[in-house]
Amino acid sequence: MSKFGRNDIKDFIRNFKEASWSDDTGGFRLLSECGCEDAEASVYDEPGETVMGDPILPDTFLPLQSELAASAPCPDSYNAAADLIVQIPEEVIEMLQPLMQQLGIGCPASLAKAMGDVLTVSQESGITPVFNTEDPLL
Repeated sequence: MSKFGRNDIKDFIRNFKEASWSDDTGGFRLLSECGCEDAEASVYDEPGETVMGDPILPDTFLPLQSELAASAPCPDSYNAAADLIVQIPEEVIEMLQPLMQQLGIGCPASLAKAMGDVLTVSQESGITPVFNTEDPLL
């Protein structure tokens, strides 16, 4: 049986510091999983300044949508949102950009995932309500 001792912990801490040090910023980089710290585009760029990729998102996302919708609290709402978002991802990023700036977050997918996860738990706990989409004036 292998033991993880004090020296192993010290080695891990030393190696972690070396591996996460950035000479560019002169500090530690702890959030570099997606590469947002190294991205050419900045969360502080003016809206519309960021160049988005090819418009292949609908074709790329479609094979995944059914399975992802099945795990959503409301699959129909998920599909309605996804059908729109794949057509206008640039506009969604523009809507999220002020919040990303305020929080210092460079990864819009992580922000959206965290929002979805927290709101799902909040909704399941009865803290956040769901809303009826019927217009009371009709």
